[in-house]
Amino acid sequence: MKKNKYLYFMFALCAVLLIFFGIKKLAHTPMEKQTRLMMDTYVTIYARGPKKPASRAIEAALDRMEEVDKKFSIQNKNSPLYAFNHQDIPITDNEILYVVQKAMEISAATKGAFDITISPLLELWGFYEKSPKVPAEEDIKICLKDIGYKFLIIKDGTLYKTNKNVRVDCGAIAKGYAIGQALQTLKNKGINSAIIDAGGDVYALGKKKNALWKVGIRNPQNNDMLGYLEVEDMAVVGSGDYERYFIENGKRYHHIFDSKTGYPTQDLRGITVIHPDPMQADAWATALFVMGHEKGLKIAEQLPETNVIMITSDNEILYSSQLKKMLTLISK
Repeated sequence: MKKNKYLYFMFALCAVLLIFFGIKKLAHTPMEKQTRLMMDTYVTIYARGPKKPASRAIEAALDRMEEVDKKFSIQNKNSPLYAFNHQDIPITDNEILYVVQKAMEISAATKGAFDITISPLLELWGFYEKSPKVPAEEDIKICLKDIGYKFLIIKDGTLYKTNKNVRVDCGAIAKGYAIGQALQTLKNKGINSAIIDAGGDVYALGKKKNALWKVGIRNPQNNDMLGYLEVEDMAVVGSGDYERYFIENGKRYHHIFDSKTGYPTQDLRGITVIHPDPMQADAWATALFVMGHEKGLKIAEQLPETNVIMITSDNEILYSSQLKKMLTLISK
C-alpha cells in the first residue's frame, strides 16, 4: 500500500512525485497545512489564505474525505458496500450509485480492463491479508466466474447484482472521488490555491502565487530527477506495480489484475494520469495500466483533457503528445 509514503507522489516504475518543489519560496505567503491518516495512507492538504479561514477549510475538506472513506470502505461493516458484498443487500445510497455508475461506464469503455468487481481475485491472491501468495490455477479459474462488471445492474435508483458471489471494491476510483469532494469543499470555503496530496495522488488547485504548481518526477532507484510537470486545476494520479506486491520464487506479483486472465498485468511498471477530474484520473490510471502501453497510450490520446506518462516493463518512458506543453524533462 501507499501507507507511510505521504512525503512522495507516486510515479511509474517506483518513481516518486515530489510536490511543488518551489513551495519554500512561498514562506512570505500564508500557507496552512494539515495531515490525517485515512484510506490506508496519509492525506495532506496545503491551502493558501488567512490562517483561520484556511485552516477551517482544510479541516472541512479532510472531514469530507473521511466521510467518503468510511462509506466506501469494504471493511466497514456499517457501509452499504459491506452489506452489498456479504449480505446481498441492494444499494440505494445516491453517492455510491453515482461512483459505481461512473465506474461501470469506464468498464464498458475499456471492455472490462477497469472492473470494480475484481475484489474476489484480490482476496484469493491474499492482497487483503499480510501474506499474499500465488493461488492454484484451478482456483483462479473458479474465481473468474464471479468477476465481471456486467453482473451489476442499476435500476430505479438501486444497485443490484445478478450473481450473489459478486463483490465490489471501489478502491480504484473512490480515492479520486474523495479528492474531488475535498476540492469542492475548499472551493466552497473560498480557497483558490491549494494542493491535495492523498498518498501520492495529487490535485493542484489554482496557481502557486502567480505561477503554475510544479510537480517533480523522480526515480528512487537512482535518485535522479527525471523532470517536472507544471499544472493548474489538475489531478496528477499514479498507479504501478510498486504500490502493493510480493515476490514468490523470484517473480514479482503486484495488485493490479487483468480480470480476463486472473493474473497481474506484466506490460507496464507504472503510469501517471493527468486530468482535471481526480475521479476520472484515478479510474483511468488503473484502466490504462491494465490495457498496456500500446493500446493504453492510443486510448489516452483519444480521451478528452487526458494526458499520461507510462514506464514499460523495459523501463521505456512514454508520454502522450499533448503532455509536452506541461512536461519538462531534465537532460543528464
